[in-house]
Amino acid sequence: MTTELAMAVEEDVAGLRQLVRAWGMERVRPHFKDLEDAAEFPRELYRELGELGVYGCCFPEELGGIGAGFAALAAVAEELAYIYPPLSAGMNLQAATVPLTIANWGSEELIQQYVPRLLSAEILGCNAMTEPDGGSDFLGAMRTRAVRDGDDYVINGAKMWITNANVADVAIVYAKTDPAAGHKGVTAFVVPTDSAGFSTRRVPCRVLGKLMPTNEVLLQDVRVPASNILGAEGQGFVVAMNAMDYGRLSVAARSVGLAAACLDASLEYANQREAFGQKIGNFQLIKKQLADMTCDVAAARALVSAAAARYDAGDIATRESSIAKYFAGEIGNRAAQATAEIFGGFAFSDEFPVSTYVNYAKLWQTGEGSANIQAVLIADDALGWKRMDRHKTVLKKGATA
Repeated sequence: MTTELAMAVEEDVAGLRQLVRAWGMERVRPHFKDLEDAAEFPRELYRELGELGVYGCCFPEELGGIGAGFAALAAVAEELAYIYPPLSAGMNLQAATVPLTIANWGSEELIQQYVPRLLSAEILGCNAMTEPDGGSDFLGAMRTRAVRDGDDYVINGAKMWITNANVADVAIVYAKTDPAAGHKGVTAFVVPTDSAGFSTRRVPCRVLGKLMPTNEVLLQDVRVPASNILGAEGQGFVVAMNAMDYGRLSVAARSVGLAAACLDASLEYANQREAFGQKIGNFQLIKKQLADMTCDVAAARALVSAAAARYDAGDIATRESSIAKYFAGEIGNRAAQATAEIFGGFAFSDEFPVSTYVNYAKLWQTGEGSANIQAVLIADDALGWKRMDRHKTVLKKGATA
C-alpha cells in the first residue's frame, strides 16, 4: 500500500474518491479516444490501479489490501465509471467477484496463490458463470460438466459473455458435478487459463468499444485438481450467489458513476450550447431533465451506500445490493438517454463519450442479474414469498465482511 493511499484511506472515503478522480482525469479521460483507437486491452492502467491499491479495498494488508471496506470499493467503482465506463470492469473482477470469492471459499493455499496477485493486478481474473443457452437461467441451462477422475476433475463445456476472459490468467468456472441434483449439483472451481483445453473466442461487440472485451470460453477436457474447488462439491450455487452480491454492489456503484458523468456533461453542455438566442439550459424541458438526473444520482448513491454499510458491518446484504443495482441501473439508463437528447446530434460524435454512456448504461442493466430478474427478486421479497437474504454465508478471514 502506498503512503499516499494510506493517508487518503485514514482520512475518509472522500479522500480516496479524490485520489482516484485525480488519477483518472490525468491518465484516462483526456485520452479515451486514443485508447479506443489503439484497440488494445489497457493492462498497464490495470497495473497502475493495482499499484495504487484500490483493488484491495475489502482485504487486509497481509493479503495486499488496504482494509478500507465496501464503502471504499463502491466509491472507487463509481469514480472509475465516471472517468470512463469500460475501465471500471476491474472493480468487479479484480476487487470483488474473483478475489473475494476465492478469499471466502478457497483453501489457504488458493488464497495465498491468487488473491494478492489479483489485487496488485499482477494477474487478471474472470468469472465464468453464464452459458450460451443460459443468460439469467445460468443454473437451469448449465451444460458444463465436471467429472471426478482420481484427484482431479475434468471439465467440459462452454461459457458466454465472459468479461476479460481473453486476457485473464485465472477463471472461476461453475460446472455441474451432479446434473440430477439441480442447483445442489453445481460446483465452483479455480481454473488457470493456461490449462490445456481452456480457450477463448472474442465476441465482437462494436458498441462496447475495445477496452472491455467479452468472450466465449471453451473447456475441452480441462483437468483441475480437486483442491481447486471453492467451498465444497455441490456448493457452487451458494458460492455464485455470494459472488453476485458483491458484483451487484460494484455494478450499482458503476451505474451511479456513469449517471454522474452524464449529469456533469449535460450541465456543462447546457451552459455552453446556445439555440434560439439563449443557452439551452434555459429551456424548461432541459431543466426538468437536469433536475431528474440530479435527484436520481443522489438517491442511487444513497442506496449503494446503504448496501455497502451492511457489508462493512459484517452482514449479508443480498436485498440491499439487489435494490441498489436495480435502481442504479434504471437511473443510469435514464441519465444516458437524457444526455443523448440534450447533446442532440453531437451525441453521435466521437468528440464526446455520450454513445459510450448510452451503451454501458444498458449493459449494466443486464450484467450481474438483469433488471427484470431484479424486479422479480425484489417483489418476491417484499411479498414475503422468498427472502433474498436466505443464502447465509460464513465469510473467511480473507475478506473484511
